[in-house]
Amino acid sequence: MLDGFLNIDTSSELPLWRQIYDSLASAVCGGSIPPGTRIPSIRELASELGVSRSPVENAYVRLQIDGILESRPKSGFFTLEASGGVLKSYGTVKDGESKALRYDFSSEKIDINCADADVWKRHLRMTLNRQDEIISRGSPMGEAELRDALVAYCRTARGVVASPDRIIIASGTQQLLSLLCRILGHGRRAALEDPGFSQAEQVFADFGWQTDIVRRSDGASLVKSLSESKSDIFAEITSNLPHMPLAKLFARRNELISWARGGHLIVEDDYNGELHYVSRPVPSLQGAAPDFVVYVGSFSRLLLPSVRIAYMVLPPSLAGLASKVISSYDQTSSKVEQLALAEYIKNRDLERHLKRSRKIYQAKAKKLMSDLKEKFGTSVPELYETSMSVRLKFKCSCSSSELEELAFSVGIRAEAVYEERGFMNVYLSFSGISSCDITEAVTSLHRVWNGLIEK
Repeated sequence: MLDGFLNIDTSSELPLWRQIYDSLASAVCGGSIPPGTRIPSIRELASELGVSRSPVENAYVRLQIDGILESRPKSGFFTLEASGGVLKSYGTVKDGESKALRYDFSSEKIDINCADADVWKRHLRMTLNRQDEIISRGSPMGEAELRDALVAYCRTARGVVASPDRIIIASGTQQLLSLLCRILGHGRRAALEDPGFSQAEQVFADFGWQTDIVRRSDGASLVKSLSESKSDIFAEITSNLPHMPLAKLFARRNELISWARGGHLIVEDDYNGELHYVSRPVPSLQGAAPDFVVYVGSFSRLLLPSVRIAYMVLPPSLAGLASKVISSYDQTSSKVEQLALAEYIKNRDLERHLKRSRKIYQAKAKKLMSDLKEKFGTSVPELYETSMSVRLKFKCSCSSSELEELAFSVGIRAEAVYEERGFMNVYLSFSGISSCDITEAVTSLHRVWNGLIEK
């Protein structure tokens, strides 16, 4: 029935499901197969092509997601009137692709139930009534009212030692890192942990810094790598660290602090550090060594991704220089939002919001961990708490892009990265997926990945 429409090459590097999808989608969208045409069942087409049912099933699922096919109970699969073109990119969601997604395990969203929109809007409205203040430009260092509020908040929430003159507020971590580079000057050498903040490498490169990538390891091994790299700055995303025994964690910290006291600097990116909900919260590294640590925090994941407010706490030795360097720059974060956030913190609305968010994310984390253990068995998932994600590690013979494409074929966005010795790391964030969808999403992933996982 589909002779002339299916162009399948079993020797091609392109996955079979993708070839089937492209052929059918092109034929339907191009008008070669009219709407309402019944096409072969999964079993029939698999037999006709001489392939297993899996790639045919994956292609049909994706065709249904994209509105090209529909399944009619007891009747089979039928083509629909094409309303758009064939999607050309898989694994990464492009503009116009969002409708193809059923479940999003990426880390770009928050749970809608954790969006404190009504309270936030109330503080914004109150701020907009402060007309004498909002008609003027803001301070390049950030609004004094917010910096004052952050001193108390950081100490209580994360054990950070700060003073208003050492705090800089910007629209995001990249902007803060850019300002830090201007303060420290050119010709620096920084080490970045892998996995870590990949965007920092680009920022450092833009300012002529050399960068070294060091593997995540314990304190002694890490300091050895830092010494060998001859880096004078180490940037670490605290939120990416998995849960580890406190003795091991503090041993690592003590080693890093000893290294920093030798004339080095640590950049601690602690975004989401407030969202510990399974393990006991661990105070920031900055609180133990405020003279040697640049602390970076953010509110985009705690409140809303659209609230672009981040802050940096500098060591005392850099405060004066920072004030001089930054004085010639404009404020990058909204003055209105800064003033609203200051009131949000002082009224303890943020504290109440975090308590509620921890409960929601705790339930989702436990559910995702349980479902992954049930479906993937020996591939025991590892919780990365404050980054709101779970790492699934298994041996696999295919590439990370193939895994992502297979996931996308059933309407799931996931992030897969290779590690040495054939192991694959898959990071699944539970922040943006609904609790009621987790089980079905994990089941779908297991269905398309199970045959590729080496036991």
